[in-house]
Amino acid sequence: MATQIKKYTKKDGTTAYMFKKYLGIDPITGKQRETTRRGFKSVKEAKLALSRLEVEIAENGLKQNKPIRTYSELCDDWFNLIYKKRVKESTFWNTKTIFDTHIIPILGHLKVNKITVQMCQQYANDWSDSSPKRYKRLINYAGMIFKYAVSIGELKDNPMDNIIIPTIEVEEKKANFLSKEELVFFLEQLKQNWDYKRFAFFFLLSHTGMRKGEALAIQWRDIDLSNKTLTINKTLAVGKNGSLLVQTPKTKTSIRTIGLDDNTIEVLKQWKKFQAKELSLLQFIPSVDQLVFSKSDTNTLLDPGAPRNWLDTFYRKFPTFKRITVHQLRHTHASLLFMAKADMKQVQSRLGHSSLSTTYSVYTHLSEEIEKDTANLFADFMTDKNNLGQSLGQKKYPLD
Repeated sequence: MATQIKKYTKKDGTTAYMFKKYLGIDPITGKQRETTRRGFKSVKEAKLALSRLEVEIAENGLKQNKPIRTYSELCDDWFNLIYKKRVKESTFWNTKTIFDTHIIPILGHLKVNKITVQMCQQYANDWSDSSPKRYKRLINYAGMIFKYAVSIGELKDNPMDNIIIPTIEVEEKKANFLSKEELVFFLEQLKQNWDYKRFAFFFLLSHTGMRKGEALAIQWRDIDLSNKTLTINKTLAVGKNGSLLVQTPKTKTSIRTIGLDDNTIEVLKQWKKFQAKELSLLQFIPSVDQLVFSKSDTNTLLDPGAPRNWLDTFYRKFPTFKRITVHQLRHTHASLLFMAKADMKQVQSRLGHSSLSTTYSVYTHLSEEIEKDTANLFADFMTDKNNLGQSLGQKKYPLD
């Protein structure tokens, strides 16, 4: 049907011309589409505009009217179509939790084309106040959804790219680890006051530098008691709704086989005997897949929060003892290795660091602490009038 050009009277009483052009069926909505153009001063001007429109449609086809989606809708797409295929299950659900907690409540209901740079700047500023330790990660995560929207043509620009990252003063983390004497006391008290499982677990962490998740995932078949080696090739992680799962470590260098010293071997042998008695009493059938550390009542994966609870119990009994986290037993192992003159590559290999710079940062923190101790030794000498050579000989770190 030919498009007719019609004459009409504007509100100010002047005459103008218009036309309605049928555009066909929208492939997304299935509805008929048409466009109205008006305000032409003459029939000739209207015909020229109509001709240009018909040529554009003939050359480029009918433009699809994509519905403008909300940030939350695009976020769901990105998680399921892109992110899910790129990361491990535990990482997927950890990131999803961060979005659901910090980002979606603020941005989720907004249409992406209505989110401005100014709005993003305010969100970034607010995150820097409420989450000073992770606000840069929140900015990066939020920007990933805008980047995805740009890649599929639903946005022209990523508004998060144009903000100024807030600068805040964050107190530098102090290196925290136990000295040799503190570690000996810690392990002795565990052995004397609590069940052998706790002692064996913390002994293994402090004498191997294993990550908590790695220790909670190891099976007895990963330990060669005869050849004194331990193979680390998996880790315990948290999945959807807090479910526990065993997966490969996050980096290739985390998969490693390390040597075990005689004391660690004896502790593991003793724990294996205790565990066997416990399993027998509970009528669990021995398996080649037996976990080294499992829940006593069900012989299943131990909750990753259990070691933290064990530490809390220790500090309630010994409130003045230096407070460390479970992960800082790994730092303790690294620090004692350095003081025993292990080189950087040896420590990197044993701890499974993917980058030598990570190992170096541990060494740097350690050096700073030793430097402080050296200064204190001199001050003590000047105050107590001891022999300087004697003071410096009485090292806090006897493995040096």
